[in-house]
Amino acid sequence: MIRTGTIEKARAGRKHHVLPNGTGYWRNGLISSAPHDDVSPQAFLVEQDPNTTIEPHFHQENEFQVVVEGNGLLGRRVVEPVRVHYAGAHTGYGPISAGPKGLAYFTLRARSDPGARFLPGARDRMQKGPKRHLLAEAYAPANPAALVATRVVDLWEPQPDGVGAWMLRIEPDQTAPVPGHPGATRYLLVICGTLLFNGERLPRFATAFTDEPAPLRAGDEGVELLVLQFPHTQGERK
Repeated sequence: MIRTGTIEKARAGRKHHVLPNGTGYWRNGLISSAPHDDVSPQAFLVEQDPNTTIEPHFHQENEFQVVVEGNGLLGRRVVEPVRVHYAGAHTGYGPISAGPKGLAYFTLRARSDPGARFLPGARDRMQKGPKRHLLAEAYAPANPAALVATRVVDLWEPQPDGVGAWMLRIEPDQTAPVPGHPGATRYLLVICGTLLFNGERLPRFATAFTDEPAPLRAGDEGVELLVLQFPHTQGERK
């Protein structure tokens, strides 16, 4: 399966939402599922209003979040661009607090999720079992003019079940292998430059969900992108 989305198309249809506690945010849908479809991928950009807080919560699906603009706190940890967070299914996290310039972050799931379940009220709906958070250190993207050498950076230590996060830089008009397990499902998120993928030119903040192991190719200005790999099995999933 390959699904792609660009931020330009997503922002054309973005919508503002307000949570019960009064926190507002814009949601930009890049990869959406049909109603009642819980097996398709889901990707969107949240632009959280300045000086607001999303209360602690959990989801029934594994997810990656990538902070790309603004700053704030995830729990007690400072988050700023570019910082990757992974939360396993039924793992509580938060609060997410946006700073005075707001906070923008991608949410990326291999399967569609019905929505946040806020704590402590929904604790009785949280399944028992292992809970897991992974939070990478902030990574400073390259200047576009510096995309002249291919390299890959592990954002955290390899995980036994395959959960992985890498920053991959590919020099102009060149290809590079996809990091991680060849058969795993993963997201590609372009941070800088242009990725040539599946017959498309994917610019900054475009994303692709894929299980294809084929090498990735940079456009004529090079590319720096995140590769975010889900568990080999959805064992953490409900």
